[in-house]
Amino acid sequence: MAWLIPAHIPLPEDFVGFDPESSLTKDFEAYERHLPHWRVPGCCYVLTFRLADSIPVAVMVEMQAEAEAWQKRLAEAAQRHGGKLPPEELAAWQEFQQVRMRKLESLLDEGRGECLLRHPEHQQPLVEALHHFEGSRCEMLAYAIMPNHVHVLCRPLGEHALESLTRSWKRHSSDRIHRRLGRSGSLWQEESFDRIIRDAAHYQQAVRYIAKNPLRAGLVPPEAVVWLHPRIVAANAG
Repeated sequence: MAWLIPAHIPLPEDFVGFDPESSLTKDFEAYERHLPHWRVPGCCYVLTFRLADSIPVAVMVEMQAEAEAWQKRLAEAAQRHGGKLPPEELAAWQEFQQVRMRKLESLLDEGRGECLLRHPEHQQPLVEALHHFEGSRCEMLAYAIMPNHVHVLCRPLGEHALESLTRSWKRHSSDRIHRRLGRSGSLWQEESFDRIIRDAAHYQQAVRYIAKNPLRAGLVPPEAVVWLHPRIVAANAG
């Protein structure tokens, strides 16, 4: 079985990209311990969350210190400019995010830790969790379940927050996997990494990245799971 790498990627209905000047855009704020985020109603997000043993602690401490330094820098910049980030600071922050994500993805693809998600019996609880709120709290667009981490592209619906969705996915899958293993403790790293989708090109890039992730890591089914929205699958049929 080959991985589907889509050549044609239609946009979701009523697609909204991230415009920092839009009236819908909320003020920048730092929250959830280490990382600053943008939150805009109707936008899509690509996020990564990982198993707790997937990255060495020392590396995560270093990355968290870098994020905290940015948190301070951006808060000070916004304070100097009436609560809004100047364009040059926003551009610098986006560049930092890109570098940070490349580093994170490289570390994760090294396949450290137990890699519990390599096994179908542990993948299934997560698949069920990711689809549990489909159509009610979020629109699921694509995901890849890798041996030690997960990439998700989704659009929260209504007032439902990405953070709440992520906590639910982690909690449901953690409970079931721990029950199967006869364990307790932390399955997932508490912090997740997310980026808001800027425009159509960014959306299509995110879908392709997710679809290619197992191929790039040299995995074959069932060592990973890739799911693409039926709209994307239909556009590449035949």
